[in-house]
Amino acid sequence: MTYRRPKMWLALLVAGVIWLPALSAYAAESSSLTPAQAWDRLKDGNERFAAERSENPDLGAARRQQLVVGQHPFAAVLCCADSRVPPELLFNQGLGDIFVVRVAGNVSEPFVLGSIDYAVEHLHVPLIVVLGHEKCGAVTAALGKDKPEGNLGKLIGQIHVGHHLPADKDAALAHAVENNARRQTKVLAEQSEVVREHVKEHKLLVVTGVYDLATGKVRWLKAK
Repeated sequence: MTYRRPKMWLALLVAGVIWLPALSAYAAESSSLTPAQAWDRLKDGNERFAAERSENPDLGAARRQQLVVGQHPFAAVLCCADSRVPPELLFNQGLGDIFVVRVAGNVSEPFVLGSIDYAVEHLHVPLIVVLGHEKCGAVTAALGKDKPEGNLGKLIGQIHVGHHLPADKDAALAHAVENNARRQTKVLAEQSEVVREHVKEHKLLVVTGVYDLATGKVRWLKAK
């Protein structure tokens, strides 16, 4: 044992020499992105995903070691819990790249807002994405006449489908998904002082998108 111990400490020392500079570079790269650059990075990732040319994100041991001592995501994404909408995949990002908050209907309720505030104030993300998606079951339920009861009913009650929807069922759902995504973005800005202050100081950009299940593309919505 007396001969193995020095070798073990030497190995740990060498490992530290290798991954600590890498960690510093990773943190510096993430923190140096402007809001516009962070958005472009997500756009580029989604284009790769939709075109079936996704790059293999770094999921290896070295990357995991970088993330042991802390995280430095370059964006926060609030999206639906739907299994067909995994943000890390559709934006072609790897471990530690994006801070994800998922809840059915991508609603901006208090616990969600607290999570977003943490990402903004403590992790210093320069970008927030509120992401709705095509054929959202939660929005479909909000459009229905018979509303669910219990906890699910409370959640559905937070969804905003809008008014004057088209008569066609599919078109009405598509409009409602957009309306809800925009509304949740507005709620985020209205009810989070942290978000408002960082946007005011031009440190943070908040954008809204809708994910298309068939094409794999995110359609970015203009603010109204």
